[in-house]
Amino acid sequence: MKRILFRLGASALLFSLALGAVQAQSVKPTGKKKPAKTTTAAQPQPAATASTGKPALLAPDRKPDPEMGVLDSLQKNAKRYESLEDALKEPENVQLLDLHEKNLTALPPEIGKLVNLHTLSLYGNKLTNLPAEFANLKKLKSVDLGKNDFTQVPLAVTKITGLKVLYLTANQLTKIPKEVFTLNNLALLDFGGNRLTELSPDIAKMTKLRLLNLRFNKLDKIPASLAKLKNLEMLQINANPISETELRKIETMLRTTDVRFNY
Repeated sequence: MKRILFRLGASALLFSLALGAVQAQSVKPTGKKKPAKTTTAAQPQPAATASTGKPALLAPDRKPDPEMGVLDSLQKNAKRYESLEDALKEPENVQLLDLHEKNLTALPPEIGKLVNLHTLSLYGNKLTNLPAEFANLKKLKSVDLGKNDFTQVPLAVTKITGLKVLYLTANQLTKIPKEVFTLNNLALLDFGGNRLTELSPDIAKMTKLRLLNLRFNKLDKIPASLAKLKNLEMLQINANPISETELRKIETMLRTTDVRFNY
């Protein structure tokens, strides 16, 4: 099955809040998984954290993101284009474009003509940047830039303020630029499998964030501002050099978040 099919499942995953089922990302965790948390508004149910087994309660007023449900429906019903050449023959009709593993080293400026595109997979190519015209994709909701050769986050993608899902998994990124934190509509942000050494306190600006993947980086701590993300369902920090003491602080700080970590 093509990788985009797994990635597209993220919108349905977030819509249903079944975040414990995330398995379609570029880097897989190494420890045992724990069951996803479930809750009702009247009686939140406890779920054990990955590292300590201590129960944590979901926020009782946390609700699914309706925009993710709309995106999931669009992805299920849209015609899938698998060639940029074909897409550019009828650019205004293209909503879902799958260019994963096409050995692409660059995108042409004409990509900006796909003004109704809502889902784009560029996973598994050799991209190092995106053209400025990429910012014209104002209706884009989900983009997968995983497993490319980015050493910096392409700033063109940070111009698309309506984005809900952004994968930058398995690149060569050493930092998250401040422009990323202006994407305050994101529900899923994936920086797993990079070379991050720190996370800016500005992450707190992303108030709609529900899943944050930071697995397989070089982080030794998480900013206290992360506690302001009241909608955060899951934080994945597997395979980072975080001490047990620091992990306890994180778990205390994020009592209503499923923190995934293994030593």
